[in-house]
Amino acid sequence: MTLQNYRVLWTGVGAQLARDVPFSAICWSTLEPIRRKLLGLVGEEGNAASVLGANFAAGFVAGSLAAGATCPLDVAKTRRQIEKDTEKAMRMTTRQTLTEIWRSGGIKGLFTGVGPRVARAGPSVGRSECSAVKTQ
Repeated sequence: MTLQNYRVLWTGVGAQLARDVPFSAICWSTLEPIRRKLLGLVGEEGNAASVLGANFAAGFVAGSLAAGATCPLDVAKTRRQIEKDTEKAMRMTTRQTLTEIWRSGGIKGLFTGVGPRVARAGPSVGRSECSAVKTQ
Protein backbone atom coordinates (compact mmCIF):
# COMPACT_ATOMS: atom_id res chain seq x y z
CA MET A 1 0.00 0.00 0.00
CA THR A 2 1.36 3.42 -0.92
CA LEU A 3 1.31 6.55 1.21
CA GLN A 4 -1.45 7.90 -1.05
CA ASN A 5 -3.63 4.89 -0.20
CA TYR A 6 -3.16 5.51 3.52
CA ARG A 7 -3.92 9.22 3.14
CA VAL A 8 -7.32 8.41 1.66
CA LEU A 9 -8.25 6.78 4.98
CA TRP A 10 -8.04 10.21 6.58
CA THR A 11 -10.23 11.98 4.00
CA GLY A 12 -12.54 14.39 5.74
CA VAL A 13 -10.63 14.64 9.03
CA GLY A 14 -9.99 18.36 8.49
CA ALA A 15 -13.67 18.91 7.73
CA GLN A 16 -14.63 16.87 10.79
CA LEU A 17 -12.42 19.00 13.04
CA ALA A 18 -13.76 22.15 11.34
CA ARG A 19 -17.23 20.93 12.33
CA ASP A 20 -16.53 19.52 15.80
CA VAL A 21 -14.62 22.49 17.24
CA PRO A 22 -17.38 25.06 16.52
CA PHE A 23 -20.04 22.50 17.54
CA SER A 24 -18.41 22.11 20.95
CA ALA A 25 -17.84 25.84 21.33
CA ILE A 26 -21.49 26.65 20.56
CA CYS A 27 -22.84 23.78 22.61
CA TRP A 28 -20.83 24.34 25.76
CA SER A 29 -21.03 28.14 25.68
CA THR A 30 -24.83 28.06 25.50
CA LEU A 31 -25.42 25.10 27.81
CA GLU A 32 -24.63 26.73 31.17
CA PRO A 33 -26.57 29.98 30.62
CA ILE A 34 -29.61 27.96 29.50
CA ARG A 35 -29.26 25.55 32.41
CA ARG A 36 -28.96 28.42 34.94
CA LYS A 37 -32.05 30.09 33.49
CA LEU A 38 -34.08 26.86 33.64
CA LEU A 39 -32.89 26.00 37.15
CA GLY A 40 -33.86 29.54 38.19
CA LEU A 41 -37.39 28.80 36.98
CA VAL A 42 -37.42 25.55 38.98
CA GLY A 43 -36.39 27.44 42.12
CA GLU A 44 -34.95 26.26 45.41
CA GLU A 45 -37.79 23.81 46.01
CA GLY A 46 -37.11 21.89 42.79
CA ASN A 47 -37.06 18.12 43.12
CA ALA A 48 -34.71 15.68 41.38
CA ALA A 49 -37.06 15.23 38.42
CA SER A 50 -37.29 18.97 37.75
CA VAL A 51 -33.49 19.36 37.99
CA LEU A 52 -33.00 16.42 35.59
CA GLY A 53 -35.63 17.94 33.29
CA ALA A 54 -33.87 21.31 33.32
CA ASN A 55 -30.53 19.64 32.57
CA PHE A 56 -32.01 17.60 29.73
CA ALA A 57 -33.78 20.63 28.25
CA ALA A 58 -30.62 22.77 28.44
CA GLY A 59 -28.59 20.05 26.73
CA PHE A 60 -31.31 19.52 24.13
CA VAL A 61 -31.44 23.22 23.21
CA ALA A 62 -27.65 23.68 23.23
CA GLY A 63 -27.08 20.55 21.14
CA SER A 64 -29.81 21.52 18.68
CA LEU A 65 -28.41 25.04 18.21
CA ALA A 66 -24.89 23.70 17.70
CA ALA A 67 -26.03 21.02 15.26
CA GLY A 68 -28.04 23.47 13.19
CA ALA A 69 -25.26 26.04 13.06
CA THR A 70 -22.58 23.53 12.04
CA CYS A 71 -24.70 21.60 9.53
CA PRO A 72 -22.87 23.03 6.45
CA LEU A 73 -19.58 21.73 7.85
CA ASP A 74 -21.15 18.31 8.43
CA VAL A 75 -22.39 18.28 4.83
CA ALA A 76 -18.87 19.17 3.63
CA LYS A 77 -17.34 16.40 5.77
CA THR A 78 -19.75 13.83 4.40
CA ARG A 79 -19.26 15.02 0.82
CA ARG A 80 -15.50 14.68 1.16
CA GLN A 81 -15.75 11.24 2.72
CA ILE A 82 -17.99 9.85 -0.03
CA GLU A 83 -16.00 11.30 -2.95
CA LYS A 84 -15.32 8.38 -5.30
CA ASP A 85 -12.48 10.06 -7.21
CA THR A 86 -9.54 9.57 -4.80
CA GLU A 87 -7.37 12.11 -6.63
CA LYS A 88 -10.09 14.74 -6.30
CA ALA A 89 -10.63 13.77 -2.66
CA MET A 90 -6.93 14.36 -1.94
CA ARG A 91 -7.01 17.81 -3.57
CA MET A 92 -10.27 19.03 -2.02
CA THR A 93 -10.27 21.42 0.90
CA THR A 94 -13.20 22.09 3.18
CA ARG A 95 -13.55 25.59 1.73
CA GLN A 96 -13.58 24.25 -1.85
CA THR A 97 -16.16 21.65 -0.87
CA LEU A 98 -18.41 24.27 0.75
CA THR A 99 -18.09 26.47 -2.36
CA GLU A 100 -18.99 23.53 -4.61
CA ILE A 101 -22.02 22.70 -2.46
CA TRP A 102 -23.11 26.36 -2.49
CA ARG A 103 -22.81 26.57 -6.29
CA SER A 104 -24.75 23.37 -6.89
CA GLY A 105 -27.40 23.58 -4.17
CA GLY A 106 -27.31 27.01 -2.54
CA ILE A 107 -28.43 27.38 1.04
CA LYS A 108 -30.61 24.28 0.70
CA GLY A 109 -27.55 22.24 -0.25
CA LEU A 110 -25.55 23.53 2.71
CA PHE A 111 -28.32 22.57 5.13
CA THR A 112 -29.15 19.18 3.63
CA GLY A 113 -30.07 16.84 6.48
CA VAL A 114 -30.36 19.56 9.12
CA GLY A 115 -33.58 18.05 10.51
CA PRO A 116 -32.17 14.58 11.23
CA ARG A 117 -28.91 16.08 12.50
CA VAL A 118 -30.70 18.34 14.98
CA ALA A 119 -33.10 15.52 15.90
CA ARG A 120 -30.13 13.34 16.83
CA ALA A 121 -27.85 15.91 18.47
CA GLY A 122 -30.41 17.59 20.73
CA PRO A 123 -31.53 14.48 22.60
CA SER A 124 -27.98 13.10 22.62
CA VAL A 125 -26.53 16.17 24.37
CA GLY A 126 -29.58 16.35 26.64
CA ARG A 127 -29.13 12.71 27.65
CA SER A 128 -25.44 13.21 28.36
CA GLU A 129 -26.29 16.15 30.62
CA CYS A 130 -28.65 13.95 32.63
CA SER A 131 -25.95 11.26 32.86
CA ALA A 132 -23.45 13.83 34.10
CA VAL A 133 -25.80 14.87 36.89
CA LYS A 134 -26.37 11.28 38.03
CA THR A 135 -22.64 10.57 38.25
CA GLN A 136 -21.76 13.66 40.29
